[in-house]
Amino acid sequence: MSGLSLYCVVMSPGPRAVEVRLSDAEFAELSRWVDGAVEPRLAERARIVLACAAGVPNTRVAADLKVTADTVRKWR
Repeated sequence: MSGLSLYCVVMSPGPRAVEVRLSDAEFAELSRWVDGAVEPRLAERARIVLACAAGVPNTRVAADLKVTADTVRKWR
């Protein structure tokens, strides 16, 4: 091969997202927040946490809620 060396770089998918587990009480409280019991920025955070707890990937949560993936990672 005329002096060229070929190599393959395997990219890892990155760190795994932290699993979010909620107690029944936490789920109920966050659901109440989503229903408008708190100011909009807290309701948005509650939507993020609930989606993450349901096992939705960060990129999907970000797209669905029209926020950045960094925002989802922050509140996961």
